[in-house]
Amino acid sequence: MVGVVLVSHGSMAQGTLEAASMIVGTQGGIATVTLREGDSVEGLMECVAAAIEEVDEGHGVLVLVDLFGASPFNASARLAMERDGIEVIAGMSLPMLVELMTRRQGETLAELVASTRQAGIQGVRTLSEALAGQAESGEDATWSRRRC
Repeated sequence: MVGVVLVSHGSMAQGTLEAASMIVGTQGGIATVTLREGDSVEGLMECVAAAIEEVDEGHGVLVLVDLFGASPFNASARLAMERDGIEVIAGMSLPMLVELMTRRQGETLAELVASTRQAGIQGVRTLSEALAGQAESGEDATWSRRRC
């Protein structure tokens, strides 16, 4: 199974994993790394490298980071460029992690990268667009608003 590492500023990685686990259930082979104020990029790299080693079962590791170009991304990207079988996706979100956790059994790293990225894109929606889509399809938008 592909290993998963979540890397973020503050507690986002741990919080996202906790939320996804409430939805999908707890899974092994997933580690989180937190960057705290004052931490060095070198120290962060060491923590990410240790997390990768912890979850790598030989099928690759997908690293989700919070922000492209920031320290979690840069540390993870440097490690991915040094070693095969590691992919990094920036813009970590709950829809991405739920998708990843539900599909990781039996899928390759490349397949998970594609589906996880797509889940992130599709997870960004607005209420007005959803209601407009319901109106166009003839669904009862009033009922949908009361449902939640």
